[in-house]
Amino acid sequence: MYKKKRILALLCSLAILGGSLFTAGCTAEEGPETPTPVPTPVPTPPAFQPDILDKPIINAPEGEGGAPPFLFEFDMMNASGFDTVRTDLPGAPILVLISNASAALPIVVSSEANAGTEIRVARTEGVPEGVQVSYTPETFTLEAGETTHLEMSLTSSEHLTVPAETAVVVWMEGAGWEIGRAFYLESI
Repeated sequence: MYKKKRILALLCSLAILGGSLFTAGCTAEEGPETPTPVPTPVPTPPAFQPDILDKPIINAPEGEGGAPPFLFEFDMMNASGFDTVRTDLPGAPILVLISNASAALPIVVSSEANAGTEIRVARTEGVPEGVQVSYTPETFTLEAGETTHLEMSLTSSEHLTVPAETAVVVWMEGAGWEIGRAFYLESI
């Protein structure tokens, strides 16, 4: 009986030792620890994308680069005859024209060249039906560093209906360069 107890004790010891080794083998670390992958953050695009029409559109002559010989911008602070002039939102300004009215939008043109540049109003795109546009003057020469003003006159018909936020683009040419600027025109 003593021999049976000894064998039983030996078997229990082996079972405990085997279990310990098995447990230790399952939890033992072998080699360098592999780091847990961390997800790479994906940048979220901004909710608002600024309107491209709030910047000048510059077309250089073929084979030329650098700065344009002139730039222009609309003088919204001195616009007259419009029901509303909105410049508080990002993007191109919004002008609201009423039926059977005349409005004026001053344009400031500045020379960026080292020599005189003859400039002309080339065209106006996006003018809705029922609106007549004219410029005073249509052609002028800017000397180096000079700034001048011209006036864009808009006259609307009696039954003016402008599609919501119609983009109007004014194009000027000088020294082979073509520059455009835009505003939105609406009616009420």
